[in-house]
Amino acid sequence: MINALKIIWEQIKYFPLIVRMVRYGDQSTYQNFFLGEAWKIINPILQVSVYFVVFGFGLGQSRSGHSNPAEYLAWMLLGMAIWRFMNEAVMEGSQSIKRQIGMVSKMKFPLSVLPAISIASAIWTFLALFGLATIIMVIGGLGVSVNWPWTIYYLLATILFSYSFSLFNSTIIILIPDYISILRLVMMMTMWVGGVIFKISTFDNIIGDILRLLPFNYVVDGIRDAWFKPDLNFDQTFIPATIIFWSLVSVFLLLGAYFHNKFKKSFIEYL
Repeated sequence: MINALKIIWEQIKYFPLIVRMVRYGDQSTYQNFFLGEAWKIINPILQVSVYFVVFGFGLGQSRSGHSNPAEYLAWMLLGMAIWRFMNEAVMEGSQSIKRQIGMVSKMKFPLSVLPAISIASAIWTFLALFGLATIIMVIGGLGVSVNWPWTIYYLLATILFSYSFSLFNSTIIILIPDYISILRLVMMMTMWVGGVIFKISTFDNIIGDILRLLPFNYVVDGIRDAWFKPDLNFDQTFIPATIIFWSLVSVFLLLGAYFHNKFKKSFIEYL
């Protein structure tokens, strides 16, 4: 518990540094591109457009429960917004210490802020897709859900889960390099089992019941319930899914903080 509290305090103390590092990182990454940092918005939109063409038109049955393509597109964009943000945050955050430990060893700030920097940088993906989904909802006359204030809760929940999971992974990846391949596969699978493309409610069996309790499905359906329109199936599993979600956040944070503080002085020896 003490280790976890120390990690949390480091994020608060070095928050201004996290913001500066994100700005510096974005500028250096896109400095040689003609459109510059606009690619942070263009890239996810282009990729999601491919999914919409395939699943919105090519496989129209994926739109089951939606009255028109615009409604399905807005629904899918919201799911993609939160999933792509979490996927990028977890994958980059989990590898951040391994990739940048040489640089950080020459600077005076804790290693624990590196996953936070990756997560903060990934927020642009969420904002781009979330904003596009909102525009489509307004143009299509769909309106915003009465539960819209909960959007803030689900975004914060996603950030906290991404950080605790990334902190845990960042140590495991250094100790067991092959772990990154497993993590990459798991995160890719979550797009299909997390209800990003199609409704999990279409699985009216034990598999569907299990999938609806997954933390990825919790934030994907949660953001839709909060911003798009209320979902009765999500509301029915809200309490058990919430307990599971925050339990996992606590476990990953406690274990991640423990392993991080135990091995951080010898990280360089494993690389």
